[in-house]
Amino acid sequence: MPASFLLKDIMKKLLLITFLFPYLLSNAQCYESLKFGGTHTLGIKSDGNLWGWGRGDYGHLGTANWTEPNPIQVGTISSIQNFYAGLINTFVIKVDGTLWGIGSNLNGSLGVNSTSENFTTFQQITTTNNWLKIAPSLFFTLALKTDGTIWAWGQDDINQTGNPPASQSQNTPIQVGIANDWIDVATTTSKTAFALKADGTIWGWGFNPHSLLVSSSSVVSVGTPILVNGVTGFVKMSAGGSHILAQKADGTLWAWGTGAGRGIGESPTIGSVPLQISTDTWSYFTTGTSTSFGIKTDGTLWAWGININGLLGLGTETNHSVPVQIGTDTNWATVQARNFATTMATKTDGTVWYWGTNYSGEFGNGLDYQEIYFTTPQLSPNVCITSLSTPSFEQKNKTSVYPNPVQNQLFINTQETKTYKIFSILGLKISEGTLSAGNSINCSNLSSGVYLLNLTDGSGQSSTQKFVKE
Repeated sequence: MPASFLLKDIMKKLLLITFLFPYLLSNAQCYESLKFGGTHTLGIKSDGNLWGWGRGDYGHLGTANWTEPNPIQVGTISSIQNFYAGLINTFVIKVDGTLWGIGSNLNGSLGVNSTSENFTTFQQITTTNNWLKIAPSLFFTLALKTDGTIWAWGQDDINQTGNPPASQSQNTPIQVGIANDWIDVATTTSKTAFALKADGTIWGWGFNPHSLLVSSSSVVSVGTPILVNGVTGFVKMSAGGSHILAQKADGTLWAWGTGAGRGIGESPTIGSVPLQISTDTWSYFTTGTSTSFGIKTDGTLWAWGININGLLGLGTETNHSVPVQIGTDTNWATVQARNFATTMATKTDGTVWYWGTNYSGEFGNGLDYQEIYFTTPQLSPNVCITSLSTPSFEQKNKTSVYPNPVQNQLFINTQETKTYKIFSILGLKISEGTLSAGNSINCSNLSSGVYLLNLTDGSGQSSTQKFVKE
């Protein structure tokens, strides 16, 4: 075909897409929040119902089908406070603080005290009601409670649960250590667990690939939480296969471990000492098995790591050990990658994009078993997100505060600066101030009793909730 005809054909397709775009988006199903697990996506609608699409053969979408290329409702669970997509399971925290799971239970990874391999209906995980955050890996799960304690369950062959001696599996949640000042948890796509303390330090246990936890090639695993590198000031983290990214309160991004997914160049080849990724500030970041993606504060999207089959979304198959920009758009809002094969991103206009493989219907566009790799972001016209003024995984009706009851320091689960006011139960203002990501409110001078905490973000949106001072 002559080049002139080919160019005309491309222009016609671009014009058609531009013309149809408003229609496609208006007919899409919109969600208030989206979570991507690597092979399936979960979304919550304004009515509180949970939906999902992608791979579903372990029951984690509430069916037994291998693929669900179109969004379907996931069970009948309601009153959802937050939800999490594992690789082959799904977790939900209800408004009442209870925890529920569905899908794969291999090695006890659902924590429901059963040896059944999977469930297609939601199962309650213990009867406790103070769950805050879940960080699922493939065969084990890590969780944070509102009292600042960490719990783990599932595969334990290399001390993933932080409770030596190692065992084949742990079928119910077990507490990791006795500390109660944890504020975040993360798991790699393999067998390593990480936790962030209130003082900004990161701790880890489990598998030690390429000195990810401790700089010693002779140390295969770590049985209980140990301080990793001793650096402070971290407020957020994301763990890949053998590398980790961590962010400080000033927005800078740091990495250690091994491989191009670190984004710090080729050397050192391994290490547990954090090195800064460029001098930029980042609004969002995520890790895949050997890849990483980030959105800078100017709204641009960047990728780095192993680029087999063009999975970095750059349209090439060249590996990159430092960040490279994807396209030229400046309205990216979130990006989520978990496994090596597929990545999801959203824009501030509410559109949802995927690249990588769509073999299991990961894109949610009605297609599956596509035996090709999409090497640039592809619009998914069937789905959209309603608001992206803040990262989608942070968009909840109520910001979590913990520990609750509190003795001294009260932590707020937020990654943005907020103003706060504390009122007595009768409405008398006790104190006020500004709270940045990773900081806490000193409540040691408060008398025992019930208080109201009002939080206001930069856009003027506010929320109020109760907390108890012991």
